[in-house]
Amino acid sequence: MEIYKKMNSTPLSTDEINIKIELLPQFLQNKISSYTSNQKKQQRLEGIDLITAVLRNNQMDENYIHSIYYNDYGKPFISNDFDFSLSYSQTSIVLGFIKKGFIGVDVECIKPIDCFIYKDYLTTKEWAFLTHNSFSPTTFFQLWTRKEAVVKAIGKGAFLDFNLIEVLENSITLDNIVLNLTTEFFEGYCLSVASCKK
Repeated sequence: MEIYKKMNSTPLSTDEINIKIELLPQFLQNKISSYTSNQKKQQRLEGIDLITAVLRNNQMDENYIHSIYYNDYGKPFISNDFDFSLSYSQTSIVLGFIKKGFIGVDVECIKPIDCFIYKDYLTTKEWAFLTHNSFSPTTFFQLWTRKEAVVKAIGKGAFLDFNLIEVLENSITLDNIVLNLTTEFFEGYCLSVASCKK
């Protein structure tokens, strides 16, 4: 398993972004062009650059990037030989990559938050844990990013009820898949990874 982080890129001009978009396959051009902000477009382009670099580093065909497809839940795939997951938050981009397995990553900027808005998305034990920790934003984002990473790893995204996924332990079994969970904090961000080997 490999985790790559990219932070604080120099903003590109609209013309520079458009030139980079035009070099991509049509379906990726359409997807990235659908974002309204240049920041989001640039992030997605840099995510594709990260995937390409990882393929190159692993002696894999860089042209795999032209073969991205999406499952019924919107998870991107390239090959059954490996899995990847991208996450974006403000100026941070994270890519998780694994051979012969599943992976999901989620990164969030830690900021003050009204935890009560998310109470219905947490299990009873998670809510008690959050309450015990005085509704700390760090604790909240640890739980939230773990949930996001889990649903990304199994490829079902927002189609799973978050309040049925408990992430207090460092492993979880979902859809007969045992996922290992890790969380780290860096430069004001919380990053969680859910992964398993086939």
